[in-house]
Amino acid sequence: MFDKISKYMADMIYSTLEGVDPEKREIIEYGVYMIVSEIVKISIILAVSLIFRIVPYVAAAIVAYGIQRTLLGGIHAKSHLGCMITHSAIVFGIVAASLYSNIDRIYLLLIIAPFSYVAAYLYAPADLPQKPVKSKKQRKQLRIGGFILLTCMFAASWFLPAVWSNIILFSCFLQAVFMTPLAYRISGNKYGREEVSA
Repeated sequence: MFDKISKYMADMIYSTLEGVDPEKREIIEYGVYMIVSEIVKISIILAVSLIFRIVPYVAAAIVAYGIQRTLLGGIHAKSHLGCMITHSAIVFGIVAASLYSNIDRIYLLLIIAPFSYVAAYLYAPADLPQKPVKSKKQRKQLRIGGFILLTCMFAASWFLPAVWSNIILFSCFLQAVFMTPLAYRISGNKYGREEVSA
């Protein structure tokens, strides 16, 4: 379904552009495909959260986790169905843990902040062969942006009410876990830099 929709939209875009080579067409098609699948995935997650009346929490988890993924990277599911299931489990898991956790934020911060910084220092940006970080400059920018983002998120978690603070902290924890070699091995992913250096 995603293939047909994205191909149709890419064809429309492609028809308005002159002199675009086939390689760029593939890039356009892939970009449209990813946008369509993300819109569908997030729409389904938000529709489910509407039923359970937890939309603000779910939206916050999607944003907190998504921003980190953009800068820090991490593992990906092999299919769109797998991505949908995994992303839903992550988002709803973050929200459930945030709503029902009685752990004081100071303890969460003492565990999650150092772990997140170490994981970011060692592995960020955690890329993939399909989406490699192609230059040292880009890698450096993503790493610096990631550290600034983590610092802002940890600072915000100190001042926000408990549920919102927990959403930030649990999303940081999962993001850090999903950058590690163990997570890559379990999910069958490879770092893009490994493919480049091989």
